[in-house]
Amino acid sequence: MIRGIYHSAAGMLPRYHRLINISNNLANASTTAFKADRRYFSTVLNNEIVQPGKGGMPERKGELNKGLKTEFRQGELYSTGVDTEFALSGDGFFVVENPEDLERGYTRDGRFKLNSNHELVTAQGWRVLDDSGAPIIVRDRPFFVDEEGHIFQRGNSSSSMMVATFEDLTNLIKKGDSMFGLKKEATPETPEDTSVQQGHLESSNVNVVEEMVFMIELNRTFESSQRALTAQDQTLNQLINKVSKF
Repeated sequence: MIRGIYHSAAGMLPRYHRLINISNNLANASTTAFKADRRYFSTVLNNEIVQPGKGGMPERKGELNKGLKTEFRQGELYSTGVDTEFALSGDGFFVVENPEDLERGYTRDGRFKLNSNHELVTAQGWRVLDDSGAPIIVRDRPFFVDEEGHIFQRGNSSSSMMVATFEDLTNLIKKGDSMFGLKKEATPETPEDTSVQQGHLESSNVNVVEEMVFMIELNRTFESSQRALTAQDQTLNQLINKVSKF
């Protein structure tokens, strides 16, 4: 009977973690350039008992979390008309730099602005880099950036926006605010067939209807496992009470 309770719990755990994942996707459905996460469970429990570990957490929770993958498909682009806002049509990320520790980050959130030093920065204050790795400085407005990323001020182009991608996107890890870092050192590459769209932003790639369907299906299967666990718990309770009377 205890084995049956563990089996029911084992069926609930993956669905619980996936439900949290779907909730996070839905919460960011309107976040600029947000990339949805999808949870895949490569390790099937195969009737193995999930034993409680420290703090009541399951021993196999680490293996369950290995299946979290980010979907990097592009969201829809929409016009804003703001000359400091950008979107990428195609693969790749804008390369940005933290001015405090010079850490590099990668983002598709092009809600840029100018700081007091006339540097183009992200909403979090990270400096947007050009193809030489230097901060982009805009002293004259309006300025123009063509689809190849060339930056024009007073009709002259001195640099281009740095856009990078990676052969293995699983090396990227979310850092919050639509920013990505690297799990391990990797060599950035210049993406092909990618254009820079000035005055545009990229919407989230979350499909709200699809996520809601997933959530409904998960709730149904979770409730089924929950009912099975409750039934087994009640049966065990009755068995213990009856046996104790003999």
